Amino acid sequence: MKKIILMSFAVVVSFLFTSCGIQRNYAGANNVNAQQQPASANPFGETYAAPCEVYDTPNTFAASTSFRGSSMQRHEVQKNALLAAQEIIRLKMKHAYKGMVSEYSASVGNNRGNDVERAMTSAGDRMIDAIINETSQSCTRWSAIYDDGSIECYTAITISKEETAKKIAEEVKNNLTDEEKLRIGFNEKIYREKMQQQFEAYKAE
Repeated sequence: MKKIILMSFAVVVSFLFTSCGIQRNYAGANNVNAQQQPASANPFGETYAAPCEVYDTPNTFAASTSFRGSSMQRHEVQKNALLAAQEIIRLKMKHAYKGMVSEYSASVGNNRGNDVERAMTSAGDRMIDAIINETSQSCTRWSAIYDDGSIECYTAITISKEETAKKIAEEVKNNLTDEEKLRIGFNEKIYREKMQQQFEAYKAE
């Protein structure tokens, strides 16, 4: 009888230890899961933002893009990323300037400003090209090397709208003849201020 009681006691003790072990393991597993799955305030998950992502502001034109190429030619990959960003910002700036020139030309009368409008547009486009050609990256980031050996370069550039308006207005002043300036009542200061206002309001779609 004593043997039976001792055996029963051993079974109960063994069961209790086993139960505690299961609870400890379960709690430990929960802690691991909690560490591996951090809580997010966003029920739909985190939003991914590309590196070097920039947007137009009232003060700057901006462009961001990426270029993927061989990881053995990082210099070429970075150069092509810059060229792509420059082309994007070039289109923005010329579009904004063309709209400004059209509005200015209409304000002085189409019958007096058509040929002058072309001269102003041409002078502005040349200056925009010169500004962009001297622009370097404001941000550069690299991806990890992909399985195929390629790598991606993310880049961004920003250009001051105020400085752009100042340089274009000066270029237009230097390229218009005295007769053309007189015909449209050209005033460099007014032209620059009007352009800057137009640029500040411009945001690419």
